[in-house]
Amino acid sequence: MGFDFEAVDALDYDELRPTYAPEAVAWVTERAGLGTASTVIDLAAGTGQLSRRFASIGCRVIAVEPASNMRAVLRDSVPEVTALAGTAETIPAEEGLADAVVVGNAFHHFQAGRAFGEIRRVLRPGGALALFWARSDEALGPALPGDSSIVAQDPATISVIREIERVVERVRGASDFVEAYRSWYEPRPAEGFTSFERRYFPITHEIPSDRVADLYATSSDIASLPPDVRGSLLARIADLAASLPQTLELRERSDVMLSFRT
Repeated sequence: MGFDFEAVDALDYDELRPTYAPEAVAWVTERAGLGTASTVIDLAAGTGQLSRRFASIGCRVIAVEPASNMRAVLRDSVPEVTALAGTAETIPAEEGLADAVVVGNAFHHFQAGRAFGEIRRVLRPGGALALFWARSDEALGPALPGDSSIVAQDPATISVIREIERVVERVRGASDFVEAYRSWYEPRPAEGFTSFERRYFPITHEIPSDRVADLYATSSDIASLPPDVRGSLLARIADLAASLPQTLELRERSDVMLSFRT
């Protein structure tokens, strides 16, 4: 399974995709003993949601991202980060260079065995591997499926959101990307690493309702649909979202899985 994020609008991706709670980054920073002398490799860095978090605390950050459109936005928005073309299966870094490797909402796209081997190679002994996930927090209210939780505040809004959910599920059907993503709801053991520790951190942000379709368009399971099917689906989502309040809350939790190289 693979997906080329060149097919996604990188500016929309940067603006609309959920970010990660500062407290989640702080927990990893503390547990991994990271500081201004530390090197962090951000794999499948996208437009730099995690890169900018670790750069802001003074770490040297190397962002590895295969899609050139994503790297271009990352370089513009976080110029202090070194952005390199590469993949989790072939990391462009020397052995033992990194104090930590971080991955934001992307490990389900990797060939896990090869990726774990490469991550172990570039980590120093005792270095940290932190997998960040943007999860829907169902306790906060009804949510659309996928990477983002759009939480309703009133029955009419809930009704529209549920209809969007049904429309998406009917069109998307079974998706390898969604199944792979859900398979990481529970941590997996990996040879050469300690067992994963896990913590959850709430985070909330807002999105204009007229951008809901644009948000869906950044998700690999939607972007990989045939163009005519995808276009019809996104148009239907936009039609339904037109009846929603002007602004919706995006209430997430940052789900962090932390392990150390043995």
